[in-house]
Amino acid sequence: MDAPSATGGSATVRQDAAAVAWWVLVGAASGAIAGALVGGIGGRLAMLLLRLTSPDAVTGMISDDGFEIGVVSFDTAQLVLAMAMLGGINGVLYAALRTAIPRKLRLPLWSVFAAALGGANIVHDDGVDFALLEPAALAIALFVLLPGAAAAVVVLFVERWMLVEPWSDRRLSIGLCIGAIAGTFALAFAALLAAAALVLRRGRLAGPAARVARVAVPPALAIVTALAGWRLVDETVRIL
Repeated sequence: MDAPSATGGSATVRQDAAAVAWWVLVGAASGAIAGALVGGIGGRLAMLLLRLTSPDAVTGMISDDGFEIGVVSFDTAQLVLAMAMLGGINGVLYAALRTAIPRKLRLPLWSVFAAALGGANIVHDDGVDFALLEPAALAIALFVLLPGAAAAVVVLFVERWMLVEPWSDRRLSIGLCIGAIAGTFALAFAALLAAAALVLRRGRLAGPAARVARVAVPPALAIVTALAGWRLVDETVRIL
């Protein structure tokens, strides 16, 4: 967990709170931006592509997510906001776990983890999306790629902005606040993690928590990725 990094004994509650608030803000904003751009707008572009490659009969049908295929409406804004919220949760979780993952593995592990988990939850052999949209292989590939790409953007943003001295760049801080607000309900999740992280820092549990996380987090992510990947492959075989 990023927040429980060791701090000096002289650190004040205010300093700890500022440090925790920064990584939470970076995570929430990075995730919300990535979710809105890749998941929301990218998702609509993917559906547009699939509409063009699918029979005309699918136009106007309601997708499994409740959106009208081939029609751009206010529902698109709802999709973007929904993806910003999910992305915000993803971003905060990554920001909390990043230091437990070896630096060289952060981008590939987090991207594959999100692609497998996201794909396993999106791709299924019942409903409209993967039964009527053609080609099915393209539909599957797109909706596995999108969550993986969004997670990759999260990693790139978080790693970049965590190099900035917390709260030193006023414009960046304001921009991150605006981005985090777009995550809406993701902020509740962020607040819970921030509170837990602050308790660990103030309770002098930073060192032990960080050591446990470094041992437990990478294999846990690998296991979840493997299980999700197995489910994804099973659904893909059923569809194809």
